[in-house]
Amino acid sequence: MNTRQLQTDKNQKLYHALLGILLVCALAMMMLLSYWACKYSYYGAADGRTRGVLVGDKTWAHIAVFFAASLCTMGIDKVLMKKDKSQQEKICLCTLIVTSVIAFILGVFYVCKNPYYPVGDQINTTAFAAYCRDGNFSMLSIGGYVGMYQQQKGLAILYEILFTLFGDFNYRPAKILHVVWWILTILAGYGFLKLNTDRPVFRMLYCVMMLGCFPLLFYLPYIYGDVLSISFGIILFYGVAAYEHSGQKRYIALASFAAGLAVLARKNTWIVLVAVAVYVLLVSLRKKKVRYLMAGTAILLTAALSVKAVDVIYEVRSGYPSGVGIPSILWVAMGLQETEGRAGVYNRYQQATFTDYDCQQELAAQQGKEYIRERLEEFSQDPGMAFNFFKNKVEGQWIEPMYAALESTESFEEGAELSSVLESLYYGELGRTIWKLTNYYQSILYLAGLMALVMLGILWWKKKEVPISLWLPWIAVFGGFLFSILWEAKSRYVFPYCVFMILYAPEGLYQTGLLLCKLPKLRKFRKSGHTQDKGEEASLRETA
Repeated sequence: MNTRQLQTDKNQKLYHALLGILLVCALAMMMLLSYWACKYSYYGAADGRTRGVLVGDKTWAHIAVFFAASLCTMGIDKVLMKKDKSQQEKICLCTLIVTSVIAFILGVFYVCKNPYYPVGDQINTTAFAAYCRDGNFSMLSIGGYVGMYQQQKGLAILYEILFTLFGDFNYRPAKILHVVWWILTILAGYGFLKLNTDRPVFRMLYCVMMLGCFPLLFYLPYIYGDVLSISFGIILFYGVAAYEHSGQKRYIALASFAAGLAVLARKNTWIVLVAVAVYVLLVSLRKKKVRYLMAGTAILLTAALSVKAVDVIYEVRSGYPSGVGIPSILWVAMGLQETEGRAGVYNRYQQATFTDYDCQQELAAQQGKEYIRERLEEFSQDPGMAFNFFKNKVEGQWIEPMYAALESTESFEEGAELSSVLESLYYGELGRTIWKLTNYYQSILYLAGLMALVMLGILWWKKKEVPISLWLPWIAVFGGFLFSILWEAKSRYVFPYCVFMILYAPEGLYQTGLLLCKLPKLRKFRKSGHTQDKGEEASLRETA
């Protein structure tokens, strides 16, 4: 065996081992979330303003609904597979078009009828954008809002562009654009599944689940970067997947564009970019082609340069230096604190510490590091307390079915009267009904994600190859899970990763339905040596 072959074998073993580590970690995460989602629900605001309530659930009911959804998936698949390929594609395309039209009409109607008015970080960021247009950069001063929260500059420059086109503090165009981003998310996810899976039912089910994702609908009026980061995150996944399959450079351009806008809209989207970096490592180990490293570098560089460009723009325009805001370590310190029985929620610690040390980064950062050291010592001395703390932190974020969508948008224009539907949604029976529906939706999402991972695990164990891009959203989800353990706790922060899981839910539902359909015949299969029909077995697209 020559040196090149030995190196190739070594790379393949490392590639397989890294996938195995990712698989084990992701499986542990999804088993935990699935168990909690079926057993409990976090009811109430999980955004730090009010304390939510952890309530017990009927586990058997959640599992029964999941099984029913799986069998329905199998039923739809059976009908589709009786048709030829062209008919299947027509049905899928019609589903996509109908879903997009309904999403547009529903989204526009909702954002136009909902008199939501931004508060807190939203109004501060948009006010900064409006002031900058008039040449007022005082919020960038040391101790000013944007001077402290430097991450807001990326979103602010996007609002500057919007206000230039439609007028200062005109929020309706932004809300309408959120509807457009929602539709783009549907289209990009559809394309991602078409590239990576073989069964048309997956694309149909994805469309339905995106349309039924009520928290995403309720976040459309929210004047912040949440919807943009979700949309451009999935567009990034599609661009990477399309490049892996075709090698066409235009998809790298698309992925780079999406990455740049995503990190401007929401700084935490760097977690997705880290996932891209891991993907690049994996694909380079497997295929040993420089072009993938170059593609990954282009995506990451575009994101970094986007942030740097915005810093330079505001530096030149204002004269204030960039990068002098609150140290990130203070958010980690706050994420380890307990406030009125709530684990890791916002309590103004980072801002108070920064101002207490006269906005001196090094001194404030040192204080944060010292607090983290002391807190970790407390955890080490009392493991039970540490376990309960992080358990409560995960529960408050990941098993809150609405992801604080209504609580986060519960501020309205002065003098505005809510329609009877909105009144019922925010304060009445409609809201309670939708919460119950999303509660079951969440358990379906997590259980389906778990089963999809099991399928990937089987393929990994059998050393069957699937497109590496198929692993990319899972890397991002797991990264988001780790981040949520350390950072400030808000269920709104983890919501994008739950939307990413919708990419895998159809596979999980299908595999579960397939298993349920075969369980009554299992003994017969074993005795007769009957093998599974190859057309039924195929789901994830295998690669050579």
